[in-house]
Amino acid sequence: MEKVKVFLVDDHDILMDGIEAILRDSKKITVVGKANSVEMAEHYIKVKIPDLVITDISLGVKSGIDLTKHIKKNHPAIKVIALSMHNDFFNMSAMMKAGASGYLLKNVKNGELNKAIEQVMQGGTYIQQSISDKNGFHRETVNEKVNSLSPREIEIIRLIAKEFTSADIGKMLFISEHTVETHRKNIWRKTGVKSIIGLLNFAHENYLL
Repeated sequence: MEKVKVFLVDDHDILMDGIEAILRDSKKITVVGKANSVEMAEHYIKVKIPDLVITDISLGVKSGIDLTKHIKKNHPAIKVIALSMHNDFFNMSAMMKAGASGYLLKNVKNGELNKAIEQVMQGGTYIQQSISDKNGFHRETVNEKVNSLSPREIEIIRLIAKEFTSADIGKMLFISEHTVETHRKNIWRKTGVKSIIGLLNFAHENYLL
């Protein structure tokens, strides 16, 4: 089985070296490159073509949000996980909107970092369990539901939020209306919501929109 190729982006070299040392212990992961700016990252990602980019948000003139948008536009197969000191709604929401599949804080434990990588590479999303909203409420149960959603299901949730019908979504994603309906049923089951309003509330609370 091929190792997951990871590229690290952070403007603090010491932190990148620390993350690299952690990942080096895994037999399933290899670090293929590092960069301390968005411009450098964009250049080397094009050359290295990693499977996953782990990036900070605060990177100078351009941010990790800008980098994520660039990656999802030019290399849509590459997954992105944010590794940040920020646990506020704005940054988490912006990264998820940009296309990130995971959001971790820089105090994440080794085990959870590896768990997040594994889950994201399997097509899921991962939000660190200890992250709370502005009121300090830990949404651990809800996070498990978010983590169970596939990238396609998250994509459909975002289109539902824009009031597209199943037929519209099918045409946009080049899949049948029946397939969209199947995804919708899976979304209802995984999130536990009973209505469109409930789904929108769930999506807003978990930074999916």
